[in-house]
Order: sequence, then C-alpha cells, then structure tokens
Amino acid sequence: MSVPSSQLLWTIAGLFGSLTVGTFVRISMFRGAPNESTQSSLRSLRTWWALAMLLSIAVMLGNLGVAVLLAIAGILSLREYLQLIGWKSIGAPTVALVFAFVPIYYVLLILGYDEELRSAAPVAFLLAMGGCRAWLGLIEDYVRITAASIWGLMLFVYCLSHAYFLLNLSFPEEPSTGSVGWFIFLVLLTESGDIAQALVGRRFGKTKITPRVSPNKSLEGLLGGIAVSMILAVLLAPWLTTMMQRRSWNAGAFFAVLSGLLIAIFGFLGDINKSGIKRDVGVKDSGTMLPGQGGMMDRIYSLTFSAPAFYYFVQFLQSAA
Repeated sequence: MSVPSSQLLWTIAGLFGSLTVGTFVRISMFRGAPNESTQSSLRSLRTWWALAMLLSIAVMLGNLGVAVLLAIAGILSLREYLQLIGWKSIGAPTVALVFAFVPIYYVLLILGYDEELRSAAPVAFLLAMGGCRAWLGLIEDYVRITAASIWGLMLFVYCLSHAYFLLNLSFPEEPSTGSVGWFIFLVLLTESGDIAQALVGRRFGKTKITPRVSPNKSLEGLLGGIAVSMILAVLLAPWLTTMMQRRSWNAGAFFAVLSGLLIAIFGFLGDINKSGIKRDVGVKDSGTMLPGQGGMMDRIYSLTFSAPAFYYFVQFLQSAA
C-alpha cells in the first residue's frame, strides 16, 4: 500500500475543517428550535462525522479501500432495497443470488477486470437472475421480482461502481492527490449538491418541480444545488482533478463548471428515483441505519446516477486531451 501524499492529507484536513465550521454554524442555529428538531439535527451531524471518517480511511487505503467502502455501501443498500420490495415475496434463493454478486463483482474489480465488468455485468445480471429464477421454478410474481432484483443490482453494484472506475482512468498526469482525487471530487460535489438543494429548498422553495414523486423538491432548491456544485467544482478541480492541466484557465474552468452541472442534475435524478421507489412501496425513509438521515439508500442514491454520468464525462475529457 502506498503512503498517502501530503496533498491528499491536506484534502482530508480541509474536509474535516469544513465539517467543523458547518457543525458550529448548524449548532448556532439550534437556538429557539423545537427540541425534537434539535435532536434530529444533532444525530445528522454525528452521522456526517462518521461518514467523513469512513471516507477518509477509504481514500487513504487507495483502490482497495475505495472498493471495500463501495462494496459495503452496496450491500447495505441492497439489504434496505430488498426489504422494501419484500423479503418473503422475493424468496431466499433470489436474495442469496443478489448478495452473491457483490463480493464477486468487487473482487474482479480489484483484480483489474473493470473494462470487462463495464461491458458484461448488466448482461450477466440479466441472464443470471432470469435464468436461475426460471430454473428454480420461482414463477410467482416472476416479472416484478426478477426486474426489481436486476434493477437493484444495476443501481447499487454496477452504477455505484463507476465511482471506482474513476481511479483507473489514465491521463498524461495525475491529480496532485493521486487518482483517488477524481473519486473525492465526485463524492464531495454529489453530497454538497444534495445538502444545498435541501437547505435552499427548505428556505426559498416555492415552485414544486416533482409534485407527484417528491413534493418537497423545488426548482429553487435544484438551482441552489446546481450553483453550489458548479462553484465547488471550479474551486476543487485544480486540486483533485486534471481538468485544469494542459488547458487554458478558461477552458479548464468551463469543463469544471460543466462537471458540477452534470453531477448536480444527475444527482437530483438519482434522488427522485429513490423517492419514486419509496412512494411505490409507501415508506418515508429506506431505513434507520444512518441516524438523522434515514437509511444507506437515502445517502447514496444520488451517487448511483451521478457516478456513471461523471465517469463517462471524464472519459470524454480523456479522449479530448
């Protein structure tokens, strides 16, 4: 395992510095708030600190750490997702097959088969789930359960793993933080955009944008999240990516702003996709694993859409370099 660079350590220090400032600001806003609201906010803050620590450990361990982090997030999300669909209706054989895919997939990733997985994994999910369920005679609610299982694997294994694919992109030069900088850039922009959408929407939101799927989502919140993501992209791109290298500042800034816009929009689409699933099964939160924030699905759903979108955008930059 390589020693983390000083630039990566400074990035992690900056993450915790920002989290510290945000914590003090949030606590200062508790005055006069109902006790129940205060306790929920405190639980959410503790969860953010725990998530930041896990992210920091993962990126310092490099490719293996990121793969383990994503595999754990995928397994926990699949568990919540299958619970929403209904354990009994799915059946033990199908559940076992779904979970078996996760370690196999990430072991192959760590061994360097990312190119093969990008092209073959969706077909493998389809053939294995459909073929095995038909072979075992699991024909009750066949279309719904088979499709739902494949959908879960696509979201929480295949789509999410595009965040890992970023680590293996080859450029003439690496970011100062190493290839893991691309991963950090994606995660920070996705989560910051989510937070900004919620805060701006709560304070200024008037124009409902998805009233049937997620009534609390507003155009004002979406625009606020996009603005924050684009600003952060310009600030973080020189440090965490190579978008600014071998280009004029204007060209680099343009690609950074474009990446912020892309991540914010696709993160939003991932979030309302989560809302669509929860409305379909009639629940508010996917789980209670993350105090103050719901379940693991609630935290990573935006990433399941923003990761593939950003990965293929970076691939475009790679071909244009």
